Amino acid sequence: MTHSIDVSTFRNVDAAPDPHALIRFLDGAKNQPTLAGLERRLIAELHLRPRMHVLDAGCGTGTQTLALARAVEGTVTGVDSSRLMIDEAVRRTADKGLDVSFEVADVTRLPFPDEAFGAVLAQTVFEHVGDACATATQLTRVTRPGGRVGALSIDTASTVIDHPDARTTRRITDTWADGFAGGRVGRSLHRLFRDAGLVDVMVEVRAAPFPAAFLGSLIRPTTARMVRDGTLDPDTADRWWTVFEERAAGGAFVTASLWFLVVGTVPG
Repeated sequence: MTHSIDVSTFRNVDAAPDPHALIRFLDGAKNQPTLAGLERRLIAELHLRPRMHVLDAGCGTGTQTLALARAVEGTVTGVDSSRLMIDEAVRRTADKGLDVSFEVADVTRLPFPDEAFGAVLAQTVFEHVGDACATATQLTRVTRPGGRVGALSIDTASTVIDHPDARTTRRITDTWADGFAGGRVGRSLHRLFRDAGLVDVMVEVRAAPFPAAFLGSLIRPTTARMVRDGTLDPDTADRWWTVFEERAAGGAFVTASLWFLVVGTVPG
């Protein structure tokens, strides 16, 4: 049975009730095949060159930092607002023999000079920051002219679930999205990148299926909170989950969300 995880707590990992559960969630998410393919696509669109200095903004446990370092054969700096994530990233990369470094930093106020990096990656970052516009501006500021800035974000409000109770399903998915700092940011990334001054901005939209058990683990904290707040009747919630689990057990249950891959170039 997949344990429930309140991913909205990624906005402040170190203050989360069980921050190590968020690390376990990240490890599990890496096994989702559509996401893994999008991660590789994002790195390819950065047009990395040997000995380039790259920033992994919102690096988490350093998985993508390592992938960037292997791709560029240069220096990669990872930043994250969570001390716990940074400590885990340092631990996981210590014996890899790659030129990587990590520090705690706020992506809305990056502690780097202008044009410090040849390319910048921000994967599943905009969903968890309160000021997406400032984040896009900062990522652009620290990238050299001609360099690429790339982001990959889920639009949680786009989630579809094959459930007969469409009204309750919509209320649940909307409330789940509202729990994120940027639950609808995916659809805005193209505009945010252009507003930040990036040019030749490309966007790819991919519908990624979720295994039912995985999605269930993500939204259970939301329905529990709705019941506690009185915005969802307990009997309605029980009936909704009964149908969800029955359909999941039937093996023909579709759930999916939209992912937005957006990359732009700093004008030079």
